[in-house]
Amino acid sequence: MALGATVGLTAFKFGVGLVSGSVGVLSEAIHSFLDLISASVSYFTIRASGKPADEDHPYGHGKIETLSSLFESLLLVAAAVWMVIEGIEHIHNPHPIEYQWLAITVIAVSLVVSYIVYRHNSNAAEVTESSAIQVNALHFFADVIASAAVLAGLVLLKFTGWLILDALLAFVVAGYVLLLAFQQVRKATRELTDVQLPDSEIHAIQKILGKFKGKILEAHDLRTRRSGATRHIDFHMVVCGEMTVNESHAVCDEIEEKISAEFPTASVNIHVEPCRYHKNHCHVACESRDYWRKRQSAPEIEKDTK
Repeated sequence: MALGATVGLTAFKFGVGLVSGSVGVLSEAIHSFLDLISASVSYFTIRASGKPADEDHPYGHGKIETLSSLFESLLLVAAAVWMVIEGIEHIHNPHPIEYQWLAITVIAVSLVVSYIVYRHNSNAAEVTESSAIQVNALHFFADVIASAAVLAGLVLLKFTGWLILDALLAFVVAGYVLLLAFQQVRKATRELTDVQLPDSEIHAIQKILGKFKGKILEAHDLRTRRSGATRHIDFHMVVCGEMTVNESHAVCDEIEEKISAEFPTASVNIHVEPCRYHKNHCHVACESRDYWRKRQSAPEIEKDTK
């Protein structure tokens, strides 16, 4: 959908921009052309990043998607620079805009189409948690804002004749596009440098671990990062030394299941450690120890897995 819409919008805007001589419409055409490149890159990188882990990529191919989003963000920067250059040139050499109603009509149609594609891609990005689709959606959202600004300027220009408005519109659009690009470059860079997950997500993980009090003694050394749509989560889990390997493994399975329910694409790695006070002479009032001793003395007790 994004690819087809972008091809049509780019051709439309370039044609009208060249005929009318409006730097605002031409700026929009360049922006749409970069949207086309972005949609094309996303089409291939999403498929590549979705490949399962292999011998050369044991953690999967998620970083391909992050690199794609960074590349697409840099395209936004290039578009903004071009808009500023064209705006400056138009200030130095102003000229009237021809076929103004045609330019207004094309930009109005572009605004509606871009908004529809933005909503479609935004919903898809929310479901798949794909950074590449999210950046592609941002491209179209920037197109919506830019089209609205250019449309308002063209209407004002039609009735006032102020030629400088066309150049000013290019600066406004460029500023907004740069803002979006900066935000996404920062996000992609954080993922590539393995910055931990947001505080809200870490708190959600800690809340899940807190529900296992009694079965485990503590969880520490929590480490998180994100690669594409996959969250990598690992931590150390201290358990009563009287637990068997099967019992500790069962608890790990429960925790992984709960975390995966909260974060469906998460990859969880748990390192199990025995409590250092696990001998019979343990002097700590240990709820976990009592729980597992009762299980060993009464194996018929039904497993408490929920």
